[in-house]
Amino acid sequence: MPEIEKQIHKSHLNRRKFLNRLAFSLLGGTGLLTLLGSLTLPFPRVFKESFRFKVGRVIDFPVNTFTFIPEKNVFILRQRKSIQALSATCTHLGCVVQSDQQGFLCPCHGSRYDREGNVQCGPAPRSLDWLKVTIAPDGQIVVNMHQKVKSDEFLRV
Repeated sequence: MPEIEKQIHKSHLNRRKFLNRLAFSLLGGTGLLTLLGSLTLPFPRVFKESFRFKVGRVIDFPVNTFTFIPEKNVFILRQRKSIQALSATCTHLGCVVQSDQQGFLCPCHGSRYDREGNVQCGPAPRSLDWLKVTIAPDGQIVVNMHQKVKSDEFLRV
């Protein structure tokens, strides 16, 4: 009988050692993954090109109108000899503004902007952003969401 107890006791220690090693391995692996993840934080995986996008050719936009591009939340204003882009993101809390006869209206909190994007009333702290517009080599209009311009800056066409 004592031999059987020794074998049971011996296998019990082996199981305990195994579980200890497993626990420390899992803890070490988790720590290593956490360390690697935290080292990648200063290097975001966002490319500048993702903030530049094509919206179409100049002839695709009617003269003297704001055309809404819903995928990018931007209005394209084509005038007779110029193109401009106006952000459709409300400066209050980021809702998408809608065009109306007087200008633009935020459906969430009631901010109102004129046709130039200037705040007329409501909780919005500043005007809508005008965005840099260029022409790509293939003739398409390119909007840069990260390059703000003044309301009187435009692309001649």
